[in-house]
Amino acid sequence: MAALPIHWIEARAHCHATEDEDRVARALAFACDGGSVKREALEGHYRNPIVRLRRHVEGTSEIRAIWSRWSDGAVPAALLPDAATRVDADGVLHFRLDKQAAYRETLALAKDTDSIDVRVRLRAYPATPEALRRTAASLLEAR
Repeated sequence: MAALPIHWIEARAHCHATEDEDRVARALAFACDGGSVKREALEGHYRNPIVRLRRHVEGTSEIRAIWSRWSDGAVPAALLPDAATRVDADGVLHFRLDKQAAYRETLALAKDTDSIDVRVRLRAYPATPEALRRTAASLLEAR
């Protein structure tokens, strides 16, 4: 099986003072299982505590497993219509998953700001914006 044109996947979720950190960690693990969890303590505008949880995955087998789960959940198909606008100049595909749905072990694109932010660094040669957009479209179309 050919390797996916992905360098790494990173998923981040914020845990606000009113949320249970373990539940947010479980939602993040369902959305992006692999890599280690990095925890960063932040402070909100009114000095309220916020914790950022981050997973960074680089292993080929882990990336394939994550992408397979997302494909089974129809995430790539939902991203396909606006694939070109989701890829930045650095070749990173951006999207957000619904944090509450992930906690319930369902994958859905986020409709609000309380989400899991996902970044997928694409691999293309030459690494021009056009080639990266083509790579994103072909990756999202493939099943």
